Amino acid sequence: MSAVRHRPLAPPGTAGDSDDNFTDDESTPLTQDIYGGSQRTIQETKGWDVFRDPPIKVETGSTANQECLELTVKILKIFAYVFTFLMVLIGGVMAKGCVLFMTSQIRKDKKIEYCNKDLGRDKTFVVKLPEEERIAWIWALLIAYAIPEFGSFIRSARICFFKTFRVPKTGHFLFVTLMESLSCFGTALLMFVVLPQIDAIQGAMLTNCLCVIPGILGLLSRSAKEGKRAVKVLIDMAAIAAQVTGFVIWPLLENRPELWVIPIACVMISCGWWENFVSLQSPIGLVRAMGRV
Repeated sequence: MSAVRHRPLAPPGTAGDSDDNFTDDESTPLTQDIYGGSQRTIQETKGWDVFRDPPIKVETGSTANQECLELTVKILKIFAYVFTFLMVLIGGVMAKGCVLFMTSQIRKDKKIEYCNKDLGRDKTFVVKLPEEERIAWIWALLIAYAIPEFGSFIRSARICFFKTFRVPKTGHFLFVTLMESLSCFGTALLMFVVLPQIDAIQGAMLTNCLCVIPGILGLLSRSAKEGKRAVKVLIDMAAIAAQVTGFVIWPLLENRPELWVIPIACVMISCGWWENFVSLQSPIGLVRAMGRV
């Protein structure tokens, strides 16, 4: 009896007589006009498109209490800060010490007193460095200076070849080239002319006086909108005065003409960090123009 279905009356010869229109298959949509149904078919919902609202997972046990984990993370961060600070400090001291040691070996006619502990105490022995050893130390200084510059060249070349960059204006390119060249020439004067003429203690103190141009640019970049501007200006002026005094005091005290290269070298070296101390908010137009480079 399940196969018996009541059929609505329809004119013979029309689509209403077809058995396909009265199938009892539930997967077949009712699309006939006699039911006033839509012509759209029902699409099956895909498994990846099913809306899900899973319950919130309740954390229990060790995952519920994160205090131990947070404390461990804080300790690791403090350790990383201290470790990085010590590595940078130790590396900087070692690098400066090695440079001062190498520059002290290239002085012409350098004589070193020899310890006469196992020899005659009534005599004094002096060691004179040969010219070959002096040339070897000069090459060591050249290599020590060239390796970081070569690394910077490789980095710049990689950016030019493999990344997008904007071609600078001619004036900007010439200005940057001038400042970098001045810094390079100043470093050469300091390493091969100035430092060999003074001892290591004076050389270490002199390396603290290489930020004259950044100090001046930082002073000129102070705008009236800054908070505590007067205090900052006074600090800038004190820092500039301390640096100028540092590289002028030895030429004045020792009265040696070759030491007057010190202020020239220090000013030229300080030109290498100008871009970090210029501001577009400066009241001086020249400093604003440098900030746009």
